[in-house]
Amino acid sequence: MDLKELRRMTLPKLRDLAKQETDLQGVGGMHKEDLIKAIAKAKGISYDESAKDTSAIHTIKQDIRDLQKQKAEILTSSRDPQKLKRVKRKIKLLKRLTRHLAHEAKTAKVAQAAEPAPPAQPSATAQTPPATG
Repeated sequence: MDLKELRRMTLPKLRDLAKQETDLQGVGGMHKEDLIKAIAKAKGISYDESAKDTSAIHTIKQDIRDLQKQKAEILTSSRDPQKLKRVKRKIKLLKRLTRHLAHEAKTAKVAQAAEPAPPAQPSATAQTPPATG
């Protein structure tokens, strides 16, 4: 199991996994990313905080496309205003989430580029030999 698989899991499945396979406490009140981080730490999976799941945006956009198809079906068939309102609201929230994730990825990339490079270590062959007396 790796970090991508953990991110693809739903929150209830993550909670079940944490309860069954780790000795984590308080998993019921954790947010998804905190739970993923805790499970990764408990299982020894490397967790890179700056590397957000880029496929998350793609899956959310696929969900938006599916909801837009639902919206079109509602408009052509039943014209139920409550269903239509719910679907529109979900689309709006998912679009907001994609913008948020894209912004986070962009700021993380800028922050990574702005970090100064570590000083270069002098090579062993470039050192001067000790003076003989």
